[in-house]
Amino acid sequence: MPRVLGRLALALCAGAVLVLAGPGSAQADTSVEIPAPTDGGISATVRFHGAVVPQPYNPDPNAAFGPRKCQLIYHDYNPTPGCGGFSLGVTLHNVRNQPGYLAGLPSTGGYFSASADTARTFGCLRPDGTFDHGTSFVVRTEQMPLSGVYYEPDSNWLLGQLARYPDQDYGPPFFVNFPAVQVNCPEGMTATQYGLKVTNVNIFIDDANVFGTTTWSTPGPFYA
Repeated sequence: MPRVLGRLALALCAGAVLVLAGPGSAQADTSVEIPAPTDGGISATVRFHGAVVPQPYNPDPNAAFGPRKCQLIYHDYNPTPGCGGFSLGVTLHNVRNQPGYLAGLPSTGGYFSASADTARTFGCLRPDGTFDHGTSFVVRTEQMPLSGVYYEPDSNWLLGQLARYPDQDYGPPFFVNFPAVQVNCPEGMTATQYGLKVTNVNIFIDDANVFGTTTWSTPGPFYA
């Protein structure tokens, strides 16, 4: 038992290290591998996917259905066609080999959290369908909190899945459904979202038993 506790303490100290993936840009539906902070630690695969970039852009902030939908309904964990957004899947690797997991300890971390910087470019399309760059503007957020998908970012739910399905790895899924933006176009032009850029993605957990206190980070950028 002392040997197991010593290994656990060592793992938790190592878990405090910030993990950073290498540079490089990524397109929609792209995965990035983030190494473990130390040998034998927990690594992560981050998947950027399901991005919605409304073109044309004509959101209805009060609509829960249809092509202008912005409102999420019960058990709705996806970006909407009216307001747009993206999904972020995280898969954690080597959790079953951590001392706390081997000791059968529960997680004290509660829910994983995630955040990212985002930049959405808006503007107007001319009647011929070309983008008028003179009308463009960018809406930015810094470390915008990502929404969790149901109970799946719960650290103890993930431990249960790992025990129930020993041949699969799991991790917390997240998504963003953006708020509506007002785009004013001259007569004869059509509002559009020209693009989406996501950078500086961080996934965080503060757990004394299994996952440690760790931030898995990737600079991106991801484009859609």
